[in-house]
Amino acid sequence: MSLEDELSNLTPEGNTLLTVGVFDGVHLGHQKLLTTLVKQANEQQLTSGVVTFKNHPLGYVKGQRPPPELTSLSDKDKLIKSHGIDFVMYLSFSNRLAQTSARQFCLLLIRHLNMKGLVLGFDFAMGYNREGDIETIESLGHELGFGVELVAPVIISGEIVSSSAIRQAIASGDITKANNQLGRYFSIGGSVVKGRGIGKRLGFPTANINLDPEFVTPPNGVYATVACVDGVKFISATNIGTGPTFGSGKRQVEVHLIDFTGTLYGKQVKIEMVERIRDELKFNSELKLREQIIKDIDTIQAILKGKNGFHD
Repeated sequence: MSLEDELSNLTPEGNTLLTVGVFDGVHLGHQKLLTTLVKQANEQQLTSGVVTFKNHPLGYVKGQRPPPELTSLSDKDKLIKSHGIDFVMYLSFSNRLAQTSARQFCLLLIRHLNMKGLVLGFDFAMGYNREGDIETIESLGHELGFGVELVAPVIISGEIVSSSAIRQAIASGDITKANNQLGRYFSIGGSVVKGRGIGKRLGFPTANINLDPEFVTPPNGVYATVACVDGVKFISATNIGTGPTFGSGKRQVEVHLIDFTGTLYGKQVKIEMVERIRDELKFNSELKLREQIIKDIDTIQAILKGKNGFHD
């Protein structure tokens, strides 16, 4: 489907105020931009819209692979719309789109989405070879008759909040930093599959979830987490790794839901990562591992109680 065909699939009501970006993670910087967009749209009596992508643009930059994602498309959609956005337009990033000039792209937004203004992040750039920097977009706005408003970055501990900084934090195991920049707990999840049954044998049954290489995953270790099943949240202990005590298996997520009874096979489990508590270790016996699990659960319960409850 061509870019024009995708854009023509949506006919917004009235004139629009738009923002354009990847919005992976919908972090605090994105949230500030979205809040500004909705506020400005309401004041100008315009329809607020987000133009984003089904796939990451870096997959079309020569010599680069797209980075692992922070959020699924469905989660990104929910997070964006939770800020009161009127509509979200998803475009397929392709070679053709990558070669579209900033001017052509703006003309398409005007023609198909009735764009009257853009609200953009401070480091925004679009168009072929990112030639559409802020100065260029502002010039195009004067020429084509749309307004441009820039939103300053969010800075935490002297660092600009960004998707790349969050990915790096997660990859290094600094879950606290990632959560601070996201403004919520970073989460992973998936469908529960059959495991080796070791947790159950030790008295701590686990739900096993295979890792999806398309998404960011924290390093091997044990984490204080909150597991959500069928809309209900449970304090949980999550191990990411290969289970070296019993001979390294497939790398996966094993989550023990404290105070949960029932069967989880085939269910979708969302795991909110609260804090990393230790490395994955190899123990000399099942007894030593069991003793450590008991200590881990005590630590995790203390951490979660100190958070004054769960948050989304």
